Amino acid sequence: MDFWTRPGLLALTLNLLGAAAIGWSLLRTHTEDRPVWVLVVAFVSLAAWVLRSTMSFAGRGRRTALVLSLVAAVTGAFVAPATDGLAIVPAAVAVLYLIGDPERPLQLGGAVAVASAALVAVGAVPFGSPVTAVLGEMAGIVLAAFAGLSRRQFRTTEEQAALLRERDLEMREEAARVAIARDLHDVLAHSLGGLVIQLDAVDALLEAGDAEAARDRVVVARGLAADGLAEARRAVAALRDPDRTAEEATVTPADFRATLDDLVAAHRTLGGTADLCVAGEPRPLSARQATALQRALQEALSNARKHAPGAPVDAGLDWQTGRVLLTVSSPLVASRVAAAPVSELAVSGGGHGLEGMRERFAALPLGGSVAASSADGRFTVTAEARLA
Repeated sequence: MDFWTRPGLLALTLNLLGAAAIGWSLLRTHTEDRPVWVLVVAFVSLAAWVLRSTMSFAGRGRRTALVLSLVAAVTGAFVAPATDGLAIVPAAVAVLYLIGDPERPLQLGGAVAVASAALVAVGAVPFGSPVTAVLGEMAGIVLAAFAGLSRRQFRTTEEQAALLRERDLEMREEAARVAIARDLHDVLAHSLGGLVIQLDAVDALLEAGDAEAARDRVVVARGLAADGLAEARRAVAALRDPDRTAEEATVTPADFRATLDDLVAAHRTLGGTADLCVAGEPRPLSARQATALQRALQEALSNARKHAPGAPVDAGLDWQTGRVLLTVSSPLVASRVAAAPVSELAVSGGGHGLEGMRERFAALPLGGSVAASSADGRFTVTAEARLA
């Protein structure tokens, strides 16, 4: 049985106590002028009520529980007038149960409610029950039907809320995996890619007999390896605890500029040529905005080293009203232009560079975008982060 339709121990206890109270009242109020079959039928209704409640609590026998509910509704409604309305209770509970169960058709519960109300009127004919009493008993069925509708709506709402929570959790986990994949890509494309370049240079210098220059390259390679290891550890930490919610920090313009200068300096160390020009009035950034812009410059420089090694790279940071633009442009190598489209030139490290940039900027609280274009012999990546 579904979680929402399985009653708890308190509900079972209340049902049993209610059935016991009705049964005791039936015995005390039964008189000789009432046929014995009325008492028998009333107790059949009570027994069906008790058995249905017990089976529902046990979480099994849904079909049997349905049959017992129908029995309780039909028998209880039919003898309700002859028992001064006492037998209407198990009938009303059965109607409430059938209508309030989201897993059962609403039409079924509605049909049982209508049939029960009709049986009340039919059962009143042989005993000449007052019209007001019959109407009151029929009203009990109607109230039970409305209570069942309310219960059904509540359970449906709770189930939908649970599904939404589950879907939100899945989306958060997927977003965490995507973010970790971006970070790992940055480690591979920047740190390990630069490490390969340095080791190739070391090999060439050792062959040329320049041990001093080779040692300098080894020192640089060690620094790249240490930086890559630190970034990998941060990614692994995020994987182990994807739901952590650290308070968003603010990055000052000076610290942000220093980070970009370090990336440009590292590019030069790896044999590239790059200049960074800043225009406009710098403003503080959130940690996520600063990281997105830093990663965009890092990825663009890695692309330049891969697709146009040694070519000069022009990087610009333009602070504007409501946004900051990062532009990185490098010459296109003729052979590379003929062999690959712009979409391929825009990515590195397995073809996820530009895709990772776009995902990172799209996830910023205030939004952002990334575009890549090829024109006039130059390849340009433009990243925009919107500011408050």
